Amino acid sequence: MHRHLDAADDGGTMSTGTTVEHLDVLIVGAGLSGIGAAYYLQRDHPQRSVALLEAREASGGTWDLFRYPGVRSDSDLHTFGYEFEPWRAPQAVAGADQILAYLRDTAARHGIDRRTRYHHRVVSASWSSDDARWTVDVERTDTGEHVEPTCSWLFCAGGYYRYDRGHTPRRPGSTASPAPSCTPSTGPPTSTCATGGCWWSAAGPPPSPSCRRSPRRPPT
Repeated sequence: MHRHLDAADDGGTMSTGTTVEHLDVLIVGAGLSGIGAAYYLQRDHPQRSVALLEAREASGGTWDLFRYPGVRSDSDLHTFGYEFEPWRAPQAVAGADQILAYLRDTAARHGIDRRTRYHHRVVSASWSSDDARWTVDVERTDTGEHVEPTCSWLFCAGGYYRYDRGHTPRRPGSTASPAPSCTPSTGPPTSTCATGGCWWSAAGPPPSPSCRRSPRRPPT
């Protein structure tokens, strides 16, 4: 039996030349979930080989990607943070810069940053029941090279939406409107979005009162 996952399912790979690298566990994503999974794996199974594959050039996931003005947590960090690394800052609800520093400090303190391979985007993964392992197709986003590692366990911690292309709702007059459209992952942290005059495509409040919110449903 063979099972295949495409990029939408968070697959992955790594090998060079004729030598195929095999690891016990591959973790897709070096954000909040990936760092947490790596900690427990190395604590409870220190004999296992583990690596994190991160498509971008930096760790932190959501908290590194989103740069719009005022981005912060929507729940208290004493609950949101790790049990093994309690949140100690005085602010219970913190901004993205504080959360990102917390995640990276945690990864560095426990050696998880040394297990992380940046610029490694998982394209697909295929499961072989005969071999009892995954073969993961990984693109090196910095070089374009493809590598194909194998693993016994594939842990998908890449989130539940696409970082590179967020939902872009239709809006009235979108073809003629000169106003730019800003999303949490693509909107600039300053300039137009900070001063107003844009279409805002996000669940939270727009960065400026003069920004217009894009409709949740396409107009009929």
